[in-house]
Amino acid sequence: MGKTYSKKAPDAKKVTKEELKQLQEFVSKLNNASLQIGNLELQKNGLLKSVDIVRNNLTNFQMSLKERYGDVKVDIETGKISVNIIE
Repeated sequence: MGKTYSKKAPDAKKVTKEELKQLQEFVSKLNNASLQIGNLELQKNGLLKSVDIVRNNLTNFQMSLKERYGDVKVDIETGKISVNIIE
């Protein structure tokens, strides 16, 4: 029979304390950035929903103005009403 070889597991080695500290800092910074991105996305989602609500409210308000004053333009600075002229 042939010879049997057994591989010896290499001795467990460790990185230096400084290398470990730097590695942990990089991972921590990446995790923190990911968390901040997630929070920003949640804020963005909330703002988008708020914009939709305001748009719907504006549309409803414009419809009520149209019912009251007809098809007119309103200057949002002065409140002055002018008639839409259809050409």
